[in-house]
Amino acid sequence: MKDAVYPYDKGLFSRLFLNCFQRQSVVMLTQRTPLAHHLFHQCLISTDEILRQVIKQRQPKYDFQSGFFQPDGLRRIGIVPHDVPFESYAQARPLLRETVEREGFAILVGDVYYWPHCPEYRTKHLTHTITLTRYDAEAREWSLIDDNPASLLCTYAYPEQVIVDSFDNSELRRVRYFTLEEVDREEAEHGTREAFSRLVEEYRDSHTLLTSVSEFLHCPWIASEASIAALHDAFSIYLGSRIGLLEYARHLIGDTEVQGIIDRIVKQAADVQNPLLLGKVMGTVDTEWMGSTCRELRTTEEELLRRLKDVAVVRDAA
Repeated sequence: MKDAVYPYDKGLFSRLFLNCFQRQSVVMLTQRTPLAHHLFHQCLISTDEILRQVIKQRQPKYDFQSGFFQPDGLRRIGIVPHDVPFESYAQARPLLRETVEREGFAILVGDVYYWPHCPEYRTKHLTHTITLTRYDAEAREWSLIDDNPASLLCTYAYPEQVIVDSFDNSELRRVRYFTLEEVDREEAEHGTREAFSRLVEEYRDSHTLLTSVSEFLHCPWIASEASIAALHDAFSIYLGSRIGLLEYARHLIGDTEVQGIIDRIVKQAADVQNPLLLGKVMGTVDTEWMGSTCRELRTTEEELLRRLKDVAVVRDAA
């Protein structure tokens, strides 16, 4: 049976940078508030931070920690996050049904072992989120949204017992949802511009990730397959962050030169990430070409920061 893909911007809302909870939440919030694109101002992530977490500390890609989706940034645009722990599905059920009826969706944290659409079904226990969108009381069935094996958000429907099993047997039994408050749009935009201005002024990046790719790939202490896999994760996060930053620039910076520079970065980063994906299968990449392309990326990143300091820093009108 062919998966029914949920209608959303697949290029912007991908798993390159966003984890499962962030992506599902932002996809749904974007349909409910015109200010959701403000959240992407936090996508100005330094390559040094990606290097530290993914390469040096070996954190899984889905555990990458950034400022994206922080409560302060959400509340600035009238989005109030809620995260409620429960001991059992029976306790969570009233809140789930009420929230889905009122807000249109709720995020349930459960275990992939019990969801037939997941590759880990009946083979592996792993904490994951699904978005519940409708409850059919007569059929006792939940409609939901989640990734298919190709990482596309699709719609599914399961008997309630499937949801019960995934929740009650999960290590992390939580319900996450959002309520919306009215905000002054001008004030919200000004607040986001100021927050982004501070990010630009405080931004520091040695670009070691971009200038030392060849050395890392030739490191005698790490198997080449492990080096390629780690770099693939690092550049996936980097590419996804710049795609998000481009979305913010289109809406709130309003400078065509900035947009053009970020667009070039996105294309260059994709040119690096794609061979790394192939390299995970083949076990090798062209390190000379990779090093040269990454050095070009560094130059473009430095150009972006100079331009952002000219047009995106909020200065006192003194």
